[in-house]
Amino acid sequence: MLQIPFLDWTLADIMLFFQDDWILAWTLILSGGLLAIWLLENITDPIPLLGTIFDGLVAVGTYLGFFVGILDIFVGYVVWTVQPDAIIVAGVLILMGFALVMRILSKFPLALVFALAVAVFGTAVIYGFLIPLTTVPVIQEAALWLTSGKGLLVIGFIIFCVAYVVGGLIIKLIQLIGKIFASVPVSVLVGLAAIAVGVIIIFNPALLGLVAWP
Repeated sequence: MLQIPFLDWTLADIMLFFQDDWILAWTLILSGGLLAIWLLENITDPIPLLGTIFDGLVAVGTYLGFFVGILDIFVGYVVWTVQPDAIIVAGVLILMGFALVMRILSKFPLALVFALAVAVFGTAVIYGFLIPLTTVPVIQEAALWLTSGKGLLVIGFIIFCVAYVVGGLIIKLIQLIGKIFASVPVSVLVGLAAIAVGVIIIFNPALLGLVAWP
């Protein structure tokens, strides 16, 4: 049977992976590039070949950015919890992730947005509840599986399905916020800011409140 080790990681394992200045910096730079690429698309539009290339890159980046955006929000949460003084870094990551995610979600029925948010939040709450149970002998095996990548995916999917069917609240507000963050000017500004923060982390992380990771 095909084994994918990453799916067996717990949330704690994934959080630990991103507790590194170098990985954090390149997450910011590469994710910021996905947002800032819209600026290059507009600049190269008059040039036939380059314009076509960047149109294709933007199209790919829009859909890839959805998954990258979710990752950015998660990494922002890691920074916020482990490095509370690096609030600028955490804020830029979360803002950038939201902008990337909204470029896709603003095009879909927003019941999907609501369901996704509930699924992420609900999965995190259940994970926090189950972690202490991983040391209880009677249910240890089940708790360990549920807190693995596979278990969290199953939990998140179930919550998502239920929330999508019965949900749909505050959709108008989410739609408005999504359109603002999905706009090209906002996306480009957030992307450039993320790239700048990533570069600063490479050369002088202490300037942004980052200290040695625990």
